[in-house]
Amino acid sequence: MKENEKTLDKFDSMPFIALIHHISKNKLRYAQKNPNHIDMVHEGRYLMEIHKRKDLSQDDLATIFGQSKGTIAKALKKLEDKEYVERIVDENNRRKYILKTTEKGEELAILLKNDLEEWENAVGIDKLDENAKCQLREIARKTEEILKE
Repeated sequence: MKENEKTLDKFDSMPFIALIHHISKNKLRYAQKNPNHIDMVHEGRYLMEIHKRKDLSQDDLATIFGQSKGTIAKALKKLEDKEYVERIVDENNRRKYILKTTEKGEELAILLKNDLEEWENAVGIDKLDENAKCQLREIARKTEEILKE
């Protein structure tokens, strides 16, 4: 083989959307190896979002993740049962609950965030420039817009 020739592997011919799926799937597999692992498909992401944003409601969480209120309610119940999250009645709207991480939830959210950053650094996501990240976010937005049409 010549010096300039490159051997093709499965990623060279994989459609872009399949690459994204592959990356996501492998992140989940990586997370499951973590001793701090909770269901990163849902609960871990929700916990980190609740930790990051203050005064977040169950409806807000459903909107952010594009999930049904029922799906969010089930995940929150698991997080409450494990004492990671608590629901507090909103003083301005007694029918609305604000989500807060407990001390135990704060600790786990920080561990999960560190684990995510470690993985992103290991695979090189941290090396993407801001333009590439913005393009990926815009693609994600457009996928949701198309579904709403």
